[in-house]
Amino acid sequence: MGNRTDPSHTSRPAAAGAAATEGERPEGAVAAGSVRDAVRLARALIADAPRRVALALLLMLAAGMTEAFGILMIVPLLQVVGLGGPTGGGAVARALDAAGVEMTLPAVLGLFLVLAAGRSATAWQRDLLTARTRLEFVDRFTDRIYRATAGARWEFLLGRRQSDLLHVLTAEVNRIGQATLCLLQLTVTSVQAAAQMALAAAISPAATAAAIVTGAALLGSAHPLLRQSRTLGERLTGANRPLFASVTDFLAGLKLARVYEAEEEHVRRFTDAKAAVRRRRLAFTRTNAAARAAFQSGAAAALAALTWFAVSVADATPSELAIMALIFARVLPAAERLQRQTQELAHALPAYAHALAMQQALIEAAEAPAGTGGGARTAEDETASAADDGEATAATPDRGDARMALRRALTVRGVSFAHAPGGRPALAHVDLDVPAGALTVVTGPSGAGKSTLAEILIGLVEPGAGRVLVDGVPLTGSNRRRWRRSVAVVPQDPYLFHDTLRANLRWARPDASDADLWRALGLAAADFVAALPDGLETFAGHRGTRFSGGERQRIALARALLREPALLVLDEATSHLDAENERRIVAGLRAGATVVAIAHGGELPAAADRCVRLDAGRVVSIERRRGAAREHAAARYATAGAEVHPAPGERMRAGIRLR
Repeated sequence: MGNRTDPSHTSRPAAAGAAATEGERPEGAVAAGSVRDAVRLARALIADAPRRVALALLLMLAAGMTEAFGILMIVPLLQVVGLGGPTGGGAVARALDAAGVEMTLPAVLGLFLVLAAGRSATAWQRDLLTARTRLEFVDRFTDRIYRATAGARWEFLLGRRQSDLLHVLTAEVNRIGQATLCLLQLTVTSVQAAAQMALAAAISPAATAAAIVTGAALLGSAHPLLRQSRTLGERLTGANRPLFASVTDFLAGLKLARVYEAEEEHVRRFTDAKAAVRRRRLAFTRTNAAARAAFQSGAAAALAALTWFAVSVADATPSELAIMALIFARVLPAAERLQRQTQELAHALPAYAHALAMQQALIEAAEAPAGTGGGARTAEDETASAADDGEATAATPDRGDARMALRRALTVRGVSFAHAPGGRPALAHVDLDVPAGALTVVTGPSGAGKSTLAEILIGLVEPGAGRVLVDGVPLTGSNRRRWRRSVAVVPQDPYLFHDTLRANLRWARPDASDADLWRALGLAAADFVAALPDGLETFAGHRGTRFSGGERQRIALARALLREPALLVLDEATSHLDAENERRIVAGLRAGATVVAIAHGGELPAAADRCVRLDAGRVVSIERRRGAAREHAAARYATAGAEVHPAPGERMRAGIRLR
């Protein structure tokens, strides 16, 4: 069952973060978007770990207060060394006297060291806590997107490029971590700045007011650069997507690129995409550097002007000038950090908006979980199942956490399906019965809808119209997930993980013993594994490249048999096999299993209990073999060494059960 994703298709959520990256938008819309996304991120962070965030805020406040008290210590220090002090110095001296601190140089320096040590210890705990909070928040956010991807409908995922999902789960998640860090740092800086300004105001209200006004003016002048940072962040999201697409397309088509000598074209696309990302990053670096240079120049000019005014007009004393310089040295750098962190946050927030949009789209496309009642039957279903099966009642659905059994038939009624709304139907008004225990072979030209029919039979996709029933139970809602627990599929180009054969086989049934693995390999005519030097410990290589196409198909068939499926679907799964191995496999499949095989030729059509031919999405013929013809087919494949059982549910010759 091939992935029919259109490489040029761009999903709505994937494009959401970059939809307006190149276009012009009102400045207010850009600012509102940054504020909205920052609030959403803050709410999500608090909801993720409320107690930890509250503790982090307390530590931030404590660290800010200890640093601010360090400023106050300049007052008694000036007095001790004989330089006098500012107007507010008496309050500080009285507070020290009340605390029992003698106004001596060793005492003042000792208190300063205690405050510095307390601030360092508090900041250490704060930084560890905020780092843990950030990392765990990002991990849980990533897990939710990953889980949402795993639970999304297959037809939804077919319309999305894998590179877009990979982009969100890697590059965008890293930027979300950066946005979270900036948000936490911004909170730390804000708390520290507020504490410093409050205590600085107790020492010199005039100098503090001048520093606050200067910092506010410089922050306001940098507001256009803040909007530009947001826009550059959106453009970076837009530039990263083609970069990821070029990498995934190249790796997926590397063999074809080698054959057609198109490596240089792939390299050119990659370097062009990488250059676009580099330009976006450099643009933000220039914006950040320009903002920093402007802020520092403005702060220096403001301090110079205020110093001239204090000396020439206000006749300030040396101690007052020292206090003013100290306050400016504390307040203005804090304002600069606020400006820089706000810019970095605005630049990273588009990644959070983009990932949220993707997550929401995946959630909206989620399948109903098993056991939610999504497959509840209606009176119409009861009537239809009775008519289809010739019985008055239909089977009762199994428990939500159980597999579904197939004892009578898998029924298809009036099924139609199109891969795109309004597109050409892949299937049109298909009616079909798949009897339990039978081998049904589906044939037809390429594009006839065979693989689409297989995807519908296993519950991978939902029909656009019509119904599929398992023993009269409709495959709707949560029943689709339950049914998929009961089926197995072997595609034409099976996927093997870069792991041992034992791990690849147990992926279908983790509790399988080695004896079970060898039995399944024998049924799948994969006895060649026994001759390998490492046997089950042989590594398959990336995508199974250690083995030939036919060997991969037989290993994949063994994996499917281990699942003990109620329905086994073979989608051109013996196309790479020679006639002898195909006959051996067919012999095993005839042992009471319910099998639907898609084939263009070979041994499977000759062994079938019924042959269904599709053309242009419609059933054009159904050949049912009965009596002598069926017995002849059974006898022919019994000679290949398989026992033939008359009914489904019996163990196959080596002990593997197909339910």
